[in-house]
Amino acid sequence: MDRIEETQARINMYGLLSRLLIEELDVETLNRIKNTPEFLELFPRTKEWEKLHSKDTKKLIEEDLNVDFTTVFLLNVYPYESVFMHDEGHIDPTATNQTFLFYREHGYSIDLNKTRALSPDHIAVEMEFMMTLAQEELKAIESGNEKEIHRLRNIQKQFLEEHLLNWGIVYLLAAKDMAETPFYQDLCELSLEFLLSDYEYLCELQEEGASL
Repeated sequence: MDRIEETQARINMYGLLSRLLIEELDVETLNRIKNTPEFLELFPRTKEWEKLHSKDTKKLIEEDLNVDFTTVFLLNVYPYESVFMHDEGHIDPTATNQTFLFYREHGYSIDLNKTRALSPDHIAVEMEFMMTLAQEELKAIESGNEKEIHRLRNIQKQFLEEHLLNWGIVYLLAAKDMAETPFYQDLCELSLEFLLSDYEYLCELQEEGASL
């Protein structure tokens, strides 16, 4: 796999995880996962989940998956960095939010009115930010702009260190422990494993001085 393919794969994964963590599943998305072998392989417990294959998809979403999503992500384990990193333990949607300041410093803006997020430090928004940086990196690779490639990779590594990995590991472990359906257990585990492997990937590129 060359750098373009690797970067596109990273974009795809960040996009998938962001989508699945921001709101409940719909029939189209679940059917796509269920009927696409390479997607289903990412969810090993779900692949073996009897209900996935025997229960009506709409009922499975409404009666099992949506209930689990609400219990985990909306009621118990809030997916916001400020909840995990601040002593007060509350969501911080203000302009002084450190994640928001990082976005702004690097030219990224977000309209929370267009998302289910209450604050810019929602884990799905942070993953979308990583996806956006990877998309810009892909353009730099395609144009042969080595300086821009290094700049963007450094930003991604810094963001993982200072934000997404700094609290995401604890969050995803807590969410996985709370989840009752195989799908959301798989999603938490997949997210955790991908974040750790992506950080390792970026560190290796930096150590090698790799560009294209």
